[in-house]
Amino acid sequence: MKRRGFRDYLTAVLPALVWLLFRYAGKCLPAAVSSCMEWIVPAAAVLWYCRRHGNAAFRLPVREVLLWTGIGIACGILNRTCFGKPGEWTSSVSAFFLLCILGPAAEEIIYRGFVYERCLRFLPAAGALVLNSLLFAAAHKTPAEMAAALVAGILFSLAREKSGSIAAPVIAHVMINAVVFLF
Repeated sequence: MKRRGFRDYLTAVLPALVWLLFRYAGKCLPAAVSSCMEWIVPAAAVLWYCRRHGNAAFRLPVREVLLWTGIGIACGILNRTCFGKPGEWTSSVSAFFLLCILGPAAEEIIYRGFVYERCLRFLPAAGALVLNSLLFAAAHKTPAEMAAALVAGILFSLAREKSGSIAAPVIAHVMINAVVFLF
């Protein structure tokens, strides 16, 4: 492992810090700007990652798609049973798209794509997994959500590591959010 400087550490966590800034500071902005940022920032992250990595980053055998879908559904049922449905989640098509498809895809691309890949440059896989999961947990609001997000972050990082594809954590995250949203 090559010796790294402060700049390398900063570039590893910068995408997560920007995401946190938009997520928390955006609440202080006017509603129209905040609502626009909820859609634009995740969509931009997804598009940029897709352009940079191409289709290869999303390839996953059907067997693994089914595996991570099942794991995501099981974790979603467990999450919903333990924590219930978040009060701010409204039932609408746009909310479903944002909370269950675009949001999880963007979070996975930011945390398991950008942050995890950069952390692997200066940390062993276990260290990258822990740092990545802690940053992911920090992006959630309540202590209960943070605890659940920490465990989910570890699961998503393991999915990324074992599959070698960003598709595995995206599928699991989408399934968890969909189960919590729909049931």
